[in-house]
Amino acid sequence: MSWIKQKLAIIYRKIGVAILNYRGRRQLNKRGYLSLFDARPATAKPPVWSDLWAIYSQVRARKPKVLLEFGSGCSTIIFAQALADNAAEGAPGFLHSLDADAHWGQVTIDSLPEHLRLYCTVTLTERVQDELDGTPVWRFAKVPDVVADMIYLDGPALTPERRAAIDVLDMEADFPPGFRLLVDGRSFNRALLEKYFKRRYQRQHRPILKSTTYDLLPD
Repeated sequence: MSWIKQKLAIIYRKIGVAILNYRGRRQLNKRGYLSLFDARPATAKPPVWSDLWAIYSQVRARKPKVLLEFGSGCSTIIFAQALADNAAEGAPGFLHSLDADAHWGQVTIDSLPEHLRLYCTVTLTERVQDELDGTPVWRFAKVPDVVADMIYLDGPALTPERRAAIDVLDMEADFPPGFRLLVDGRSFNRALLEKYFKRRYQRQHRPILKSTTYDLLPD
């Protein structure tokens, strides 16, 4: 790709992100949800409204009973709010969120609105070095023994030497019908998972948001 095309691609994505952020913020504001993040400290990563609206919309549409999140943050709050809204309509669910960073995991715990604590738990657990056929990878030390209807992969923090987390592969055999995996960024991690998946999925990549979904297909 020439440098001109690269520049245009960057500009296009920035415009696309700005538009999606505006739309996401507007939708969440209509529901009164912007204030959900007020307790997060100024040093924390600010909300990305496009991502949060996409997350909220998916949970509201799919109504998972068990949701598992690798890597906590603003996403934890909006996941919990979506589950609370589902519960109000008779479709309860629960979020298990894991964080390998004790500081930021505690920030999530401390900033979680009180009314959402019924719908989620945040567990602080270390990341563990491992290998997959010679490829350096991460696993979480403690993963809850649950069968998730939906998994969000956004943690732990990756390093140049270890660019993938593979807990998802350990759970794949138990994925129920209707399962969805949502991966935030992590291009190398996605490619590695795709290489080792044992089951079939419908894959959809959203380049502007840099997110990818994998919907389980019937065996």
